[in-house]
Formats: sequence, structure tokens, C-alpha cells
Amino acid sequence: MHARSVGAGRYGQREMTDELGLAEFPHCHACGNFRDGPARICLTCASESVTRPGKDVCGVCSQRLRADGGCANELCGSPSRRIGKIHAIAYQSGPLRAVINSYKYRGTRSWSVVLGRLLLAWLDEAMAGDPPDLIVVNPGYPGPGGDDFAHAEAVLAAAARADARERWPFDTLSPPAIVKTRPTLKSADAQAWSKRATGNELRSALRVPDPARTAGQFILVFDDICSTGSQLDAVARCLQDEGGAGRVEGVVLARASWRGASR
Repeated sequence: MHARSVGAGRYGQREMTDELGLAEFPHCHACGNFRDGPARICLTCASESVTRPGKDVCGVCSQRLRADGGCANELCGSPSRRIGKIHAIAYQSGPLRAVINSYKYRGTRSWSVVLGRLLLAWLDEAMAGDPPDLIVVNPGYPGPGGDDFAHAEAVLAAAARADARERWPFDTLSPPAIVKTRPTLKSADAQAWSKRATGNELRSALRVPDPARTAGQFILVFDDICSTGSQLDAVARCLQDEGGAGRVEGVVLARASWRGASR
């Protein structure tokens, strides 16, 4: 087994072995733009190998619509829904699925550099005409029993570093605008009913330290993956109930496709 380094710099290097290949888009770590390339180049390049949402998607959750034109996501028609809309940069398939898994679960933390640029370029592409007042994350819990790595926070921080013009209001203050006060059950790969339950548990663990930062504001919540949207809805509930936010939407790197959705 041979180890080698890939990438460069504090956020661009990791050890990998011959037994653990590095997921790519397809060649980010060898690209001359890896460390400090323009965000739009990363999104343009990634778009050649990922599937991005088209016109046949739900206007609320970005899920592919069924053959009958309806959305399979129960959240979209719920009268108690608090998240206004969930945007998706791409779908959770192919190279993007592999990259996110490598980033979150295999220790390739250098991916925060590229994923942050994808977020930044998407903002420039999709939100320039309707910019949010504050961009936050679905927060992790760094304490005992919580997350080993604040993966969403690292992507947001990378996007903020790449935003040389400081055009976008990324939440980089400490404490952040919304915090998680204790660990909660994991929702990855859970069934829809379980995700709703974990969303309710998440809401009880969230707090807004300084409501003055969020009151009356349009808040955009970033997360890496969305399937039902229950967690983003829980974050929206907290931001509105405790923080007085006027409008809350979400954006995810990857939208998980539901069984039965048209492809």
C-alpha cells in the first residue's frame, strides 16, 4: 500500500492510498485552478459530469416530478411547511455522489475548496436578482456525540474565502446566526417517516443566539444533501420562530432523487 499527497496548502491536501481511490469531477486535484481558480470555472467544469435540475422539477423542493406532473414529497403540500423553497445545484448521482461521500466520510477534506466554489458560482448564477440578506448552514454539533467534522460549515467558509469581492453575506461570525446545542439522530439514508422525526428532534436542538441578526431578513440555508427537506424545514422554523426571519429558503449541493420520480 502506497500513500501519496494530493492537492496543496492547508485546505487542499490529504493523504490517500492506492486502496482508496479519489473521487473526481473528473480531475479537480490535478487542475491548475484547484487552489484559487474562479468559481465559475469549477461550476462549468462540474456541470459536464453532473446532472443539474431542469424544468421538470417541483417548484418547492427541486425534486423531479412524477410522470403525472406531481411531486412525491409530502413536505411540499404540508400546511405547516416553513421553508419557502429548496434550490438544488445538482442531483445526488454519479461523480457528485462520490465526491460528497469522499468528503464527508473518507476524510478528503480538500473537497471543501471545490464545493465552496460550486456554491459561490451557483449564487452568482441563480441569486443575483434576488440576493439573500444572510447565508447560513444547517448547523452541526461539534461536541461529544456530535459531528467529527463540520462539513457544511467548511464548505460555507471556503465559499466565503473564494468570494474576493465579498458580494455574498456568508455567515462567518462566531457564534453563527443559528447553532445546534446537542447531538441528534442521523437522518442519512433513513426513510421519509424517520426523516420527519429527526427533523422534529433537530428543531428542538436549534437556537438563534442573536435574533437581531436575522429579524425580518431573507435567510438562505446551505446544506450538502436534501431528500425530504425535513431538516431544512426545521432550520427555517427556528429562524422564523426564534430569529424572526421574514423569509427562509434552502440550497443544497445535491438533491437526492426519490423512487418513482421521472428521470
